[in-house]
Amino acid sequence: MSQKHQKSQARSISVNAIAEKPLLIWDYVAFAAIAVFCFLVFQQSDLLHTAGCSYGYLNGHFRDFYDYCGTFDIHPAYMPSFYLIFAIWNIPMRLFGVVTFPTENLPVLAILWAKLLPCLIYVASGVLIYHIAILAGMGSKKSKLCAYACLTMPVAFYAQFIFGQYDIIMTFCVLLGVYYYLKKKDIWFIFWFAIAMTFKYSALLIFAPLLLYREKNVWKIIASCVLLMVPFVLEFFVYRNSPVFQAYVFGFGGNAVSSPTGYIMNAGYYTGFELSTFHYEVSFAVLAFGTLCAWCYFNKPTDDRNFVNTVFYICCLAFFVLFGLSKWHPQWLLFAVPFWVISSFLHKDTKIFMILDLIFMLVYTIFNVQMIPNNVDQAMFNNGILRSFVNGNIGTELMMEDLIAKLDKSLCLSILTMMMLVYAVFKHPKYCAQNPAQEVNCMGWMRTRFIGGVAIFVVPAFVCLMAYFKAPYAGYKVENVYSQVQLCELGDEVSQTFCATGNSIDKIRFVAGVNDRVNKGYVKLTVKDSDDKILYEQDWETSGWLEDRIITANLNGVPTTPGEYYTAVFEVTQANGDYAVSIYRSEDNVTGDKKEIAEADGKKQSYQLEMIVYQ
Repeated sequence: MSQKHQKSQARSISVNAIAEKPLLIWDYVAFAAIAVFCFLVFQQSDLLHTAGCSYGYLNGHFRDFYDYCGTFDIHPAYMPSFYLIFAIWNIPMRLFGVVTFPTENLPVLAILWAKLLPCLIYVASGVLIYHIAILAGMGSKKSKLCAYACLTMPVAFYAQFIFGQYDIIMTFCVLLGVYYYLKKKDIWFIFWFAIAMTFKYSALLIFAPLLLYREKNVWKIIASCVLLMVPFVLEFFVYRNSPVFQAYVFGFGGNAVSSPTGYIMNAGYYTGFELSTFHYEVSFAVLAFGTLCAWCYFNKPTDDRNFVNTVFYICCLAFFVLFGLSKWHPQWLLFAVPFWVISSFLHKDTKIFMILDLIFMLVYTIFNVQMIPNNVDQAMFNNGILRSFVNGNIGTELMMEDLIAKLDKSLCLSILTMMMLVYAVFKHPKYCAQNPAQEVNCMGWMRTRFIGGVAIFVVPAFVCLMAYFKAPYAGYKVENVYSQVQLCELGDEVSQTFCATGNSIDKIRFVAGVNDRVNKGYVKLTVKDSDDKILYEQDWETSGWLEDRIITANLNGVPTTPGEYYTAVFEVTQANGDYAVSIYRSEDNVTGDKKEIAEADGKKQSYQLEMIVYQ
């Protein structure tokens, strides 16, 4: 063997030895440093709504909380528990006058203060996961590793420190319930799941199968379910007569199927039942969940080891029902993470699941930035400490979707669903290690999973930020949305005139609406000069458009003359069925250049289309 080869092999062994070192203090330091950085820099807008509503309680409006918030045009959409816990936490903000009434327009200080609460609960959940792992038989050393793996799971870290979700409050209560379930303290098991139910109803999908797996006495099952509902019913009773509560809490103000509480009905199959023009479908989620509950009732653990392994197997199956067979929002997946990770540490091959977690984060990020553009991507800079620098305009130069959205959305969702099924099916007790305390040798992959998983989001987000800080080149720009222009029939068109500020047009972006339907048809964009000469044309098949979707037309340097006027025309070229797309517009009677206005139905309008022309 050559000396050069020996040195290379020695370096490889050295790197592997460092990567596989046991959990070190530096791992915790790295976690804390990255968490603080993301905590300060990113925040999605959902927290602003929920934390902002809580100030209604701090103004003394308890019985009329929902209606009082409605007078400020901010409508609470959860049961009271979320708002009560944020109200208590936000007392300092109210006392010092930082925020004095219900509002989504929170200053950065109030945003960071509100975000701190769920982040602290997230860290506390790591301690709780450690104790659950101890009960699962992992021993102290492996339990610490399991807790660290949960905290650094990329999807969970993203949901907590980047997105800034608050589902962790419900998740923490569920973990407490599972902790007492393993200790066989049924009253506390029911109590904590009852509290979790007042935050989000999805806790029921874990409670029911776990209850049925251990309890076979029908009357005790009924009594447990009654106790579970007591806190929920009490909260409901207090606000049952509130119009805002009735309209927004049960369905987020929408119809039952299109709202988050009705997502379980979105995927199903048609069996032939129909009434008039409406046909009934069987929900895959309801069918699978009912079958899971029946399986739990008719099965009994063979011993304590089998009981623990089966408990987490059941939870993973329940999460496949919840997220694999129905629609979900990005932050919701945090709920499943502790159970996915604990079951991975009970498995014979923990390492493979650390690798899968990294792949999951990659596909998850690609899917999210396409599913909800300008919301769960670079747009989260808008609510962090860089807010004053980006002024809400981050993404006008470059979006994460432009950088990393290289896979079809349906393919991404299919891969994620397949991986959730793998996370469930292959956690069956027969795949679990005989000794749950046996050491796992995957620290290298755990570290790669954490650093790499966070980088998958943070690096392209900062590329977008750097692009924004370049010299601005948005020539025509309107972003103050007021209403929509409807395009419903073949030939319907709306146009926007703009003045060129550069020598070429790079791209045009606009925001489209779909009016809660799938629009099968085509819209064509035509760019013309003042002599009606066509400079550019592009057709879009609109069935894939989503509500509030930012649509981009890449003109790739169409020549223009600075100071000359050009027109962008949007026209329906094919419309099938109940077609209705829309282009967002400003309010009427805009000021500024009177030539830069829209035209619809052959008439000049006083508004402008929400559109950005990059020159």
